[in-house]
Amino acid sequence: MYKILLVDDENLEREALKIMLKNIKDEIEVVGEAENGREAIELDEKLDPDIIFMDIKIPGIDGMKASEIIKNKNQNKVIIMLTAYDDFNLIHKALTLNVNDYILKPLKYNQLLEILNTQIINLKFNKNKIKEMEFQLIDKIVYYEKKQAIDLMNNIINSYIHISNNDAVLFKERLQLLMERIIKAACTFNFKDNDSISEEYSNKLKYSSDIESASKTIEKFLILILEKTIEEDSIKINNKSEKGKVYINKTLEPAIKYIQENYREEIGLEKMACITNLSVYYFSRLFKREMGVNFINYVNNFKMQKAKKMLKDTDLPIVDIAADLGYYECGYFTKVFKKIIGITPSKYRNYDKEDY
Repeated sequence: MYKILLVDDENLEREALKIMLKNIKDEIEVVGEAENGREAIELDEKLDPDIIFMDIKIPGIDGMKASEIIKNKNQNKVIIMLTAYDDFNLIHKALTLNVNDYILKPLKYNQLLEILNTQIINLKFNKNKIKEMEFQLIDKIVYYEKKQAIDLMNNIINSYIHISNNDAVLFKERLQLLMERIIKAACTFNFKDNDSISEEYSNKLKYSSDIESASKTIEKFLILILEKTIEEDSIKINNKSEKGKVYINKTLEPAIKYIQENYREEIGLEKMACITNLSVYYFSRLFKREMGVNFINYVNNFKMQKAKKMLKDTDLPIVDIAADLGYYECGYFTKVFKKIIGITPSKYRNYDKEDY
C-alpha cells in the first residue's frame, strides 16, 4: 500500500482529488491532508507518505519551498506539483528542485492515472533496488569479498538515510533488520559466538545517539563478520586436510542426510531450502561452495552410484531401477547415467564394473 499526502488550501480541490485517486488504484491510501506548506512539512515527518500531491500556490510556505525542504530530507520522496498556471518558468523551477512531475488544473483522470502509474513503478524499482543491494551484500559476505561488501554497505546506508527521512529511530530499525539477516547468513559458517556478537552490536546500535554513530556501528559489525568468515573458512580447510576427514557444513548436514535416506524420491531445491531454513538461492550458493558441485549434480551423482550397485548386484530391468531411483522417464535416467558414468546402463551391466 502506497501512502499519499494531499496539500492544497482548497478543500473542494482536495476532495475531488481524493475521489479520483480512490477510483484509480487499490494499492494507494490517502493518509493525510494539509492546507499550507508548514502543515505539509510536519505531516511528511509524522506520516512519511510515499507520494505527495503539492499545490504550488498555498499560504505561508508555498509549495515550491515546502517541496525543497522535504526533498532535502529525502530525495526519494515522490512529489507531484499541482498548478493552475501553465507557466514554463514556474514549472522549470519546480523540476530543478527534483520534483518528480506536475499536473495542470483542472485535473484530468487519464493524465493523473498515467503520472501515478509511472511514479508507483519508480517507487517499486527503488525499493527493489535496495532489496537487491541487501541481497548482494549477503552474497559478498558468504564469498568474503570484503571491498565489495563495504561499498555495498555504504550504498545501503545512504539509501536507508533517504527512506528513513533522516529519522534516527527508523534508520536504526532498518539497520537492526539488516544485522539480523547478516547474522543468519553468518550461521552458515558455524560461528560459535553468533549470539554474543548479535547481542553486543544490537545493544551498540540501540544506544547509538544519531545516524552517524549508528552507521559506524553497522560498519564495524560488517568488518567483524567478514573477518570471522575468512577465519572460519580457514578452520574448515584445515579440518578437511586433517587425517583426510571429510568436512560437511553443519547447516547442510540435514540436507545431506535427507538425500542419503530419500534418494528414491524426486528431491527438489525447495524441500532442501525448507529443511535447512534457508532461501532456495542461498541454499544453492552455499551447497555449491561447500560441496564443490551444484545440488542437482550432487543428487544425480549420488543416485548413479546407487544405480551402479543395483546394475551389478541385481537382475532388475533398467526401467525398474530408474523408477526405484525416482526417474520415471527411463530415457532421462539413461541420459543422466551416460553423462555421469560415461556409458549407458545396459553397457555398464555387461562391462567389467570395476572399470567405471
